[in-house]
Order: sequence, then structure tokens, then C-alpha cells
Amino acid sequence: GHEAVGYEQFVRGHTRGSSHGERRIYRLTYADPHYTRLMREAFPLWQALQAEAGEELIAPCGVLWLGDANDPELNAIAHALQSEGVPYEWLDSASLSERFPALRIEAHERALFQREGGFLRAGACIEANLRLAEAHGAVVYEQTRITHIDPQPSGAWLETESGERERYDRVLLTAGAWLPKLLPFLNLPLTVTRQTYAYFAVRPDAEPIFAPAQMPVWIEATRHFYGFPCDGRQAGVKVAWHRLGEVQDPDAPARPVDEADLAPLRECLARRLPDVLPKALSAATCLYTNAPDERFILQPLPDEPRVWLVSACSGHGFKFSILNAWRAVQHLTA
Repeated sequence: GHEAVGYEQFVRGHTRGSSHGERRIYRLTYADPHYTRLMREAFPLWQALQAEAGEELIAPCGVLWLGDANDPELNAIAHALQSEGVPYEWLDSASLSERFPALRIEAHERALFQREGGFLRAGACIEANLRLAEAHGAVVYEQTRITHIDPQPSGAWLETESGERERYDRVLLTAGAWLPKLLPFLNLPLTVTRQTYAYFAVRPDAEPIFAPAQMPVWIEATRHFYGFPCDGRQAGVKVAWHRLGEVQDPDAPARPVDEADLAPLRECLARRLPDVLPKALSAATCLYTNAPDERFILQPLPDEPRVWLVSACSGHGFKFSILNAWRAVQHLTA
């Protein structure tokens, strides 16, 4: 085994980064089958974490993509699933309304439903990882910011904001939006952006059809609005927009959510979820750390095989984080 030490610049469960909150989508539905294969590797690791943690971390409800019948992304997803042998269903407007009555599509649209998806309880997943790591002997220092790394042939020196220095023979850097600041000499092609999401009220008489048993996670093809069922753990239905937001310094306070952020979400709700009210019950921001091609960084520092980078989730990486971490540790400890 190895002695493991973790550094967190804020407190555990903080809301300054990319992984806080109640839920993150997991899915096999990608236009690039590479990610479908990755998810098939990652999901058993989430199941193992859930079993060891002894609590519900995975909420299966299926994933539904909505779009024009000729939408290129929708058709590319279907082709990728077929190439990987993943079953899926096509639904037209009538069959969608019967199967998932909370959702709507137009006559010229169709929906692709894939059962092997749902959402991960993100905050609980993070806390379970920390708790189990500590149970196995790991040490986690909170409110301890690493400001400088000095790679060496046999490892690296880490320096904290208070000036303390510690040497480790292997280092895994998962600093997310702060990675460009921590490693300025690499000129990493990463852009940090402010993203928003909100929870909206549901008409009281319609609440049963928004439960996970009757409503999947849904995503609009090409437009990339998306949302979740309502399971009662947080009031309302979560809706967000997957796109590049405004550039954000991760150390600066994020601009509060305003009407300009909410208006596109309301337009989507009017189009897809007629039983959702326009009133936002709550809204918040998070960060994306974007790579040019939305791929991930999983590699050693140049000429430093004992220091590995894991970052650039590009707004879709939480579901793969457990696999990326496992792979990086395998490389570091080989």
C-alpha cells in the first residue's frame, strides 16, 4: 500500500468548483463511441463505491435525447450506440407523451431513449470517497491551498499558501479550474467559464409524473439544454444549459444568477415541460474547465513521470472522474 495525503484549498463539500450539488448525469449516449466505452468501464467503479459506502449514490432513470428527426447529433448518437451494441428506443410524439407524460416534442421531432443512464448524487459521491479514503488511512487537509509545485526526478515538492513545504514521491494534480494557475509554465489550453443552473417549481397536481419512475434525465440534441426528474430531495426540477459560459477567474466571486441566465431556461421549459412553472425556486453557478475538444487531461508532466495531471472535465467529466482517478493511480504506482 501507499500513504496517501490530500489537499483541499476550501472545505470538503464546498461550492466553488465544478462537482458540488445534488446530481450529475451518467450516460452511454455519446456521438463519439469512445465515451460510451469509457462509461462502461467507469460504471462498475461507481457501483463498487456505492456498495462500500452503504448508501445510494446512483439514481438510475434512463436518459432521453430530444430533437429534430434529422438532427445530426441525435443520429450520430444512435449510430454510435448501434456500433457498440447498446440497445435504445426511438419514440415519436404520441409514444413519448404516453411513456413520459411530463415531456413534449413536436410532430417533426423524435426522442432517443436509453435505459442505462441516470444521475449520480455528486456531493454524496465526493463525501463517500473522502470518508472511505480516510477509513483506509488517508489524510485530508482542508483549507490548505497548494500554491507552488517543484517537480523533481524522484517526485515533487509542494508548497502551501502559508509557506510550508512537503516532498512526495508521487503527486496527482486534480486542481480543476485552478490548474492553469498552479502550472503556468505549461500554458495549458484550458478556459474556465461560469455556468448556471436553476430549480423550477412544478404544478402541484403534476408532481407525480416528474418522479424518476416516470421521467428520465433529458437532453436536447444540438441545443444542449438538459434536466432531471424530481425525487423530493431538493424542491423543484433542475434545468441547465450545456454551453460555454462567460470566462471566469476561479478566485473571483461569480456573478449572481440573473434574469439573463434564467430566460433561456424558461424558454426551454415552455417548449419541453409545460407543467413546470416559470418561477425559479433556487439558482446557482458552477465552473467548467474547458479543453478545446472537450476531452480530458490524463497525463504526466513533461519529463516527470511521478507527477500526473487529471483535469479538464469540460462540463461532462464527473461521470468519468472515478475511472480517470483509478487509471492515474495505476500509472503512478506501477
